[in-house]
Amino acid sequence: MKKLLLILIVVAIPISSMAKVVDYIVAVVNDEPILYSELMNFAKMMRIQDLRAARDSLIEKKILLTVAKGKGIDATDSEVERAVDNFAKANGFKSREDFLKAIEREGISLEDVKRKLKEQIIISKLISRDVKSKVEVSDVDVEKACDEAMSEPLRSVYYIFIKKGNEQKLKRAMEALKEGIPFPDVAKRYSDDRETGKKGGYLGNVKRGSLIKPLDITVWSAKPGKLEKVEVKNGYYIVLVEKEFVEGCDRNRIREKLYMERFKKALKDYIDNLKRTTSVKVYF
Repeated sequence: MKKLLLILIVVAIPISSMAKVVDYIVAVVNDEPILYSELMNFAKMMRIQDLRAARDSLIEKKILLTVAKGKGIDATDSEVERAVDNFAKANGFKSREDFLKAIEREGISLEDVKRKLKEQIIISKLISRDVKSKVEVSDVDVEKACDEAMSEPLRSVYYIFIKKGNEQKLKRAMEALKEGIPFPDVAKRYSDDRETGKKGGYLGNVKRGSLIKPLDITVWSAKPGKLEKVEVKNGYYIVLVEKEFVEGCDRNRIREKLYMERFKKALKDYIDNLKRTTSVKVYF
């Protein structure tokens, strides 16, 4: 849950000062204006290239802040101070002093950092009160999900991916496997898929129908322990199915998964409803 909230209301600190621009109002949320300079700064911080998308995201943030203000939700000085310390630690600083020196070098004031962290705390409190507290997952829901999970087989899959045009590499990889070199070692050396290659070719435990069709057909027709090769549009897969099994039910994990799914939907519905009931005027 914490990760989701951080993604939705991330505190981003500008790494350099903005160039001066001629300001004008791009939108008004509940009589509070959003200036062009504020939008540009927000877009830069959030790495959003589409200004209209950045505008919409900033409007959502403003709506949440104005709603929180109307409900008397605030953040205390001590909460903000703790947030500064936690933020510094999360970004790899050994001490608050090192963090303050770093932001000073970038021309960022501590007050600006505190202001943005305070906004995050306020929005977190609002969402916790109005959304999180109302999301429920019953024991019956968990048991139903467990029954469904335990009825579907999984296959533990490894693969080596070789791009088209690298047929000699494909040949060398196959020869190495036939010579008895362990699959993970061959994958690390030859796979063009860096993500799985560095993990020894391990893709994970997959369900039927979860992969691209040619690969899915190969995975689910292969005999565990036997190498298979399949050609796709942009290359070749050497596939090894380690085993097939039915997963046991980790009820805590299932409960958390169900909660996150419902929380995401509830949060979206909450924000959409606020948009419909909030005065928003857009000029850009």
